[in-house]
Amino acid sequence: LIDAGEDGLKFALTKLDAGDTLHIRCLRAVFKGFGASAYEGLVENITNENATARRNVAELLAQLDDPRAAEPLLEQCRVEESLGTRLAQLASLAKWKVEDAIPLLVEISQSDVDRIRHRATSLLGEYEQQAAVTRLIEMLDDAVFYVRDGARDALKQGTPDTRSVCLARLLEHLALPGAEQNLQRIRLLLPIVASLADDGVPAVLELALKHESGLVRGDAASALVTWKQGAGLLNEQVDVIELLNSAIDAEYDPYAKSAIETARNKLTKPDTK
Repeated sequence: LIDAGEDGLKFALTKLDAGDTLHIRCLRAVFKGFGASAYEGLVENITNENATARRNVAELLAQLDDPRAAEPLLEQCRVEESLGTRLAQLASLAKWKVEDAIPLLVEISQSDVDRIRHRATSLLGEYEQQAAVTRLIEMLDDAVFYVRDGARDALKQGTPDTRSVCLARLLEHLALPGAEQNLQRIRLLLPIVASLADDGVPAVLELALKHESGLVRGDAASALVTWKQGAGLLNEQVDVIELLNSAIDAEYDPYAKSAIETARNKLTKPDTK
């Protein structure tokens, strides 16, 4: 098909509605071979009457990686009725970091379909704008564990600015009265904040290490070690081992005591499994 040139491209464009995995893989290989010459034909099919074809077009345009397609793709995404197709369109727009796609991503991240929400976490993670970061933090409260984990991972892999927002939110939560605190969100924010090179991080983690919840104390210990072995490696002001020693001496909760001891061993006995 590729060797057939324009005629091969015309034929390939009639197969955009391929739905099974093998045909889709073949479609991607063929259009990769056509390269930039396929751009116009693909753009013309952004509004194809077949939803599967529209989805494949979005994925093929992402593969082609030509941001010129962003505007027509965004226009179609705004009116797209097929959830899976819209997600594919948003994936392309997120790849090009099209800011106008953020409201659509926030909207689709509220879908009743778990896998759609989970996929939305990684797409929102492509952005550092406030709306995207705020939505990811909200998704730490999702009822489905792998959606929560997806949001956590997206934030953890975010830019320093993104993780700084997480640090500020963690501080806000820790400052609330105990009954008003969201423990799940605090626990998921801890490993995100631990990866941030910021002078305020160790103080926040130390505060969490003294939290009234044993679950938070245990997770704070792990976060302190993560910080010390990464972002805080060169910090000589904070004695993490001493903090953990003091925490173990005062600990009464079985989970927290075990978690703190495990965390301490990572620093004092790095070869221990």
